[in-house]
Amino acid sequence: MRPARTIPLSVAFALALLCGPGSIAHAQEKAGGTVVYTANKIITMDKSTPQATAVAVANGKIAAVGSLDGVRRRLGNAKYVVDDRFKSKVLLPGFIDNHLHPLLVAGFVLQMKFITPFDWNLPSGPVKAVRGKEAYLARLKKIEAGMQDPKEMLWTWGHHTLFHGDVWREDLDKISSTRPIIVWGRSFHEVILNSAALKELGDDPKDPQVDWLKGWLFEAGFKKHFLLKVGPYLMAPERLMPALAQAREILHRGGITSAVDMAAGAMDPDKEFAAVEAAYENAETPFRLFLIPVGSELITKRYGGLEKAADAYASLPKGNRHHIRWDAKQVKLFADGAFYSQYMQMQDGYTDGHKGEWIMPPDELERAARAFWNKGYQIHVHVNGDLGMKVTLDVLEKLLRENPRKDHRFTMHHAGYFTKEQTKRMGELGVVVSAQPYYLYTMGDAYSKVGLGPERASYMVRGKSLLDNGVRLSLHSDFTMAPAEPLRLAWVMVNRLSASGKVLGPDERITVEQALRAVTIDAAYAVRMENEIGSITPGKMADFAVLEQDPYAVSSEKLKDIPVWGTVFEGKPFPVKK
Repeated sequence: MRPARTIPLSVAFALALLCGPGSIAHAQEKAGGTVVYTANKIITMDKSTPQATAVAVANGKIAAVGSLDGVRRRLGNAKYVVDDRFKSKVLLPGFIDNHLHPLLVAGFVLQMKFITPFDWNLPSGPVKAVRGKEAYLARLKKIEAGMQDPKEMLWTWGHHTLFHGDVWREDLDKISSTRPIIVWGRSFHEVILNSAALKELGDDPKDPQVDWLKGWLFEAGFKKHFLLKVGPYLMAPERLMPALAQAREILHRGGITSAVDMAAGAMDPDKEFAAVEAAYENAETPFRLFLIPVGSELITKRYGGLEKAADAYASLPKGNRHHIRWDAKQVKLFADGAFYSQYMQMQDGYTDGHKGEWIMPPDELERAARAFWNKGYQIHVHVNGDLGMKVTLDVLEKLLRENPRKDHRFTMHHAGYFTKEQTKRMGELGVVVSAQPYYLYTMGDAYSKVGLGPERASYMVRGKSLLDNGVRLSLHSDFTMAPAEPLRLAWVMVNRLSASGKVLGPDERITVEQALRAVTIDAAYAVRMENEIGSITPGKMADFAVLEQDPYAVSSEKLKDIPVWGTVFEGKPFPVKK
C-alpha cells in the first residue's frame, strides 16, 4: 500500500497562498477536502473510543477518530491536511442546549434593559446585580431619566419579588405616568405595567391570571392578553435582528453547536421561521437550530384545533434549511406554572400559603397529549412542581394503556422539583428528563426561606436519583432563565452549590462524566438527534467544543471556569471573538 499523501499545516498555508485569496480551506480542497485535527485530548462521549488525540473531518462530517497514526491508517491513500492548531486544547462534542428560546425569549429580552438579582456577562457588556426594592426602583428611574424620546417605551427584564420586593403599577407610575413602562419578570411568565403601558395595551380582561389594578399579568393571562399583542412590536426587524445577533454570540461563547427552540411558532410560525432564517441561515453562524412547535389549544385554534394542528405540524419540515430546521413530529405542551415565580403546582402546597397555577389545566393537557400521541408525536412537557409531575405522569400512564408505544421519549422539561419516589415512576414509564439546573443555584437559598422550605429547596432538580432509576438526563439553559453556558449547568449538577456557597442535597450530585453526557449525547437523545450529533463518532457531524482545559483534570468546583476557545462547526473552526 502506498503511504497516505499528507500535507503538513505549514505546507497547507503555503498552498493556500498559491491557491489565491482565502484561507486553509483552499489547501484542504487541494488536499482532497479532508483535514485531521490533532488535540491534547479528545473526549468523544463514544464508549467504543472514549478518548483520542486526532479526528479526521471530511465534508462536514467525522471520518475517523483515534491516535494520529490510527487516523492515518484509516484514511489510507486519501489526501488530507494535518491541522495542529488544537494541539494544546481539549475537544468535546459540540455542546447541545435542547431547550432555549432564541427568538421568543432571547430575541425579546436582549432588546431590554437588564435589572436582575445576579450578574450577567453579555456581548454588549457586563450587567451588575441589583438587590432590594429601593435599589431596583433607583436603577429603573435612572434608565428612564436617560431616555431622550419621551414617547419611547421602557422595557426591562429581570425583576424578582424575593430579591427586589413587590413592584406594582403605582410604583411604576411614580417613575413616569406618561412613558409606557414594562417590567418583565425574571420568570418570563409575568409582567407588571404602568398606567401608560396598560393604556397602550387597550384591554381590561376579566381573567383570573390578570390583576388590572396592580398592572400584573401572569401565566396564561400574560400569554393571552400581553405576549400575543406585543409580539409584533418586538419582532420588528430593527429591534429583533440586533438582539438575535447578540444571541448568536452568546450561544457561540458557550460552546454550543446545536440548540432547540422548544416553543417555536407560538405567535406566527412563518414570521418566526423567517426571522431566525434571516439571522442564522448563513456561513457566519456556527450552530444549527431545531424548532419544536407548541400544541396548546390557544395556539392550535388557528389551525382549527388539535387534530388539524398535528397534521399541519407534520408538514413543517418541508421548509427546512441547512441551519434552521423543524424537528419532525415533536411538540411542546405545558403543565404547571413557572419555577422562578413559584407558580409550579406543589403536592404539599407552599409554606406562605399562596397557590400554584396551571398553564394548561390537567384536562387540556390530557386532550392535547392524546391528540399528538395518537398521531405518533414525541411529546415534550414544561413541568415544574411535584403535583405538575404527578398529573403529567398520570397522563402518560393513561396514554400508554390506551395506545402503547415503544421508544416514545416523553420528555419532562425544567423539572424543578419532583420527589424521589417519582423518579422511580419516571424510569418505569420510560420518561426522559431535560432539566434546568440553574434553579438550584439561583433560588436554593431564597426558596429555603420562602415557599418551599429547606428540605424541598435542597432537593430541587434531583440528578442522581433520575440516573439511578434509568432515566436519561439532559441539561438546558432555557436562556435567559440561565446563562447559555453548558459547562456552568454541568457545574451546578456536579457540585449542587447555591449562590451563597451552601451545598444542597449532596447525595443528588452526579459525576463530571454524567454531567458532560447531559450536555452532549444525552441532550441529543432527548430530541432524537443522537445519530447525527452528540458524540465524536465517525459518520456524525463534525461539531466540537474547544476547551482550554480538561474538565476531568480540573477540580469540580472549577468546571464552570474552563475557558471556551470556540467551536468547530461542521468541520470549520470558529474562535470566540475577543
